[in-house]
Amino acid sequence: MNTIAVDAMGGDSAPEEIVKGAIKAKNLGIDIILCGDKNLIEPFLKDSEIPVVHFPEVISMDEDPARAIRSKKNSSIVGAMQLVKENKAAAVFSAGSTGASLVAAISVLGKIKGVIRPAIASVLPSVEGEIVLLDSGASLEVKPKVLLQFAAMGSKFAEVLFDINSPKVGLLNNGEESSKGRDLEQSTYKLLKASNLNFIGNIEGRDFATNAADVFVTDGFTGNIVLKTMEGTARLQQNMIKKSFMENLFKPLLLPVNKALKPVKDRLDPDKTNGAYLLGVNGIVTIAHGSSTSEAVMNSIIFSHKTVETGFITKFAETISEL
Repeated sequence: MNTIAVDAMGGDSAPEEIVKGAIKAKNLGIDIILCGDKNLIEPFLKDSEIPVVHFPEVISMDEDPARAIRSKKNSSIVGAMQLVKENKAAAVFSAGSTGASLVAAISVLGKIKGVIRPAIASVLPSVEGEIVLLDSGASLEVKPKVLLQFAAMGSKFAEVLFDINSPKVGLLNNGEESSKGRDLEQSTYKLLKASNLNFIGNIEGRDFATNAADVFVTDGFTGNIVLKTMEGTARLQQNMIKKSFMENLFKPLLLPVNKALKPVKDRLDPDKTNGAYLLGVNGIVTIAHGSSTSEAVMNSIIFSHKTVETGFITKFAETISEL
């Protein structure tokens, strides 16, 4: 059973863009259940036979996550989590409130035994393959032992999902020397150095442009800023290149040049990436931006399905137990 429970009401353009993305994923052979208000979802389904489970309540982006989860038991995100808990679905996808997804996952699915705090692992493009950034927004303030656990979780994630043997783990810092950083980074450095992980030391923001590490570890506050900065930079580069071509390139050459650059553009396009994964809870939960288009939704659902097929949760839980 590899069915993905999709929060159809989560996102800036929900349910329309979410349903469109779900239909695209369904057409690729992925089993899906849509969770949300049937009256709002069904008009966008057209001839698709994706089942809808009715959850009439919606948690908006500006609501307090903990309060909303407690008061809205029939919300789409809580309902999606409940389907996984009841083994009616194998994973959850949501483009709604990240905070609500986090609280709902902890409340309904629970944390894997031994996990101190869950982390959001974002998959980002690199020169060769992908890299993992965590935490990218779940825990804004953490202690060194939490960052050590994030490193272990990220390492296992990269190993299982991307088939990397002994992933290289780096600690995001403002310099390579072990004496750099706040007390948090300095204490974490010592813990990572003494661990069994393939820790390569401190790495800096510029190292995201290289393959210096497979896993970049930091707190959720720093990680979220890094993530948004990289996405903004990618869009800036695309727009600047496009503008330069339009102004300076001989028009007959535009088409072949654009065709040659399309693979690069696709790798930098947030809509074509895999979304992010909530590590540390008893279930597979993937999240995406509220502004996600139908294409982004489709790709995130594909990523969720791939994660289910790897048997990730079992392998991941074993790693945490070893810690």
